[in-house]
Amino acid sequence: MLNLGKSRPALLGVDVSSAAVKVLELGRHGKGYRVEAFAVEPLPDGVMVDKVCQDTEAVGAALGRAVKRSGSRLKQCAMTVPSSAVITKTIQLSASLSDSELEGQVFVEADQYIPYTLEEVNLDFQVLGPNEKNPQMQDVLVVASRRENVESRIAIAEAAKLSVELVDVEAYAIEHASERLMEHIPDRENKPMVAIVDVGSSVTAVYVVSQTEGVVYTREQNFGGRMLTEEIMRRYNMSYQEAGSAKMSGDLPADYVSEVLEPFKQTMMDQIQRLLQYFYVTRPQDTIDHVLLGGGCAAIPGVDEMLEEVTSTPVSVANPFRGMALSRRINQQRFTNDAPALLTACGLALRGQTS
Repeated sequence: MLNLGKSRPALLGVDVSSAAVKVLELGRHGKGYRVEAFAVEPLPDGVMVDKVCQDTEAVGAALGRAVKRSGSRLKQCAMTVPSSAVITKTIQLSASLSDSELEGQVFVEADQYIPYTLEEVNLDFQVLGPNEKNPQMQDVLVVASRRENVESRIAIAEAAKLSVELVDVEAYAIEHASERLMEHIPDRENKPMVAIVDVGSSVTAVYVVSQTEGVVYTREQNFGGRMLTEEIMRRYNMSYQEAGSAKMSGDLPADYVSEVLEPFKQTMMDQIQRLLQYFYVTRPQDTIDHVLLGGGCAAIPGVDEMLEEVTSTPVSVANPFRGMALSRRINQQRFTNDAPALLTACGLALRGQTS
């Protein structure tokens, strides 16, 4: 099972992207939360391709290093499978079914919509509530992913001596984190529709979240900070590791900003605009009221103001940790820099704090 909608106490949020492993532990602090531990560990080039693990041992070793460096003692974790590797379908079933009858009926109905045998998939479901048009029926969200997608995540965790208690869908982990982000959106009482734009190393993803419907749109395309690193490599004759380090430290020639960084930022704007335009084509009746910019590239100075100008929409850097306390062992500056890239890890860690 994917364990959709279920939670366990104190789970380590583990986000495996194409370039890094991110781990995050949250704990209760009064009526809110505290960041107990976190770490970001880079991955060797090529071990994750299109969110598919190519080297379980290497990724597991990186996860083990991240956990050790974070200082977390948790052994149970939550991970995600990519949204692109998941089939979802909302079906209507009788509201009078018992829990066991509901589960059996879900498997019968799911067989009509999944292009694989049920033996090939991990399947789960969540009751969304009464159907608006017919209160005698209930809407049920059915989610399925091929077993190999789930098993590869479990293998990575086991290589790091962790046990996977929950496997979520990437988009739903982002949605869970968005509940924290929404708290700081101006005019929240009017239920604005928000686009969360996650610009990672190799992939840029857009999640449009409605306060009444949850995630209503997702789309991604191949673009990310890796392109900036590769341009630094090419222009200044550096290795990938040297370029990455120079990008982080800012130790680059005087023409870097004008000749490399600014063109990259403009390309980034073009890519995001294209993704948002796809949304308006599919849902022309809707309007995005606010854009939240996440991912590693959100840390580039000025990109939020630049995106606000080109989209004519208010833009903020996504920080679901606003108002959270930090453990004394957390390096505050490092955490602040990494926070926009921890959206998925945050959503997963929050699942472990939900009763």
